[in-house]
Amino acid sequence: MHNGRAANSPDASSSVAYPQQDFALSIDRCSDIVTHTFDIRAAMVLRHNIEELYVKLDMIINGKTVLTYSETLCKPGHYKLIFCGKKKGEQLYYEGPVTLGLKEIPQGDYTLSAKLTNQDHVIVACADFTVKNNLDYY
Repeated sequence: MHNGRAANSPDASSSVAYPQQDFALSIDRCSDIVTHTFDIRAAMVLRHNIEELYVKLDMIINGKTVLTYSETLCKPGHYKLIFCGKKKGEQLYYEGPVTLGLKEIPQGDYTLSAKLTNQDHVIVACADFTVKNNLDYY
């Protein structure tokens, strides 16, 4: 398993864990992650074809799963994302702004766990994005 620190500041930190995949992520201006727009760059080389793609997301707060969400992102003839239909060996790349649009995040540990599987039920990518907020707003 690869683990990487995506950003760090005295009051908040984020990290990404991504097993079984060649994946790169960088985040600019870590201190702005919670309340502002920040720029990211993400890239990976596909180890499997994406004809169909399914995502499962889990939101974990202080060690407890509070939300689970799943959706079909790609199916033949109905592609929601530009990388639908990509083949093994092709590179996926995204660079641009991300806005969480939150006023504040209470103190605690927050993890968004994502798993993407293809038409063969093979995990195409998975990652855990964790933000630890040490600030007390009250």
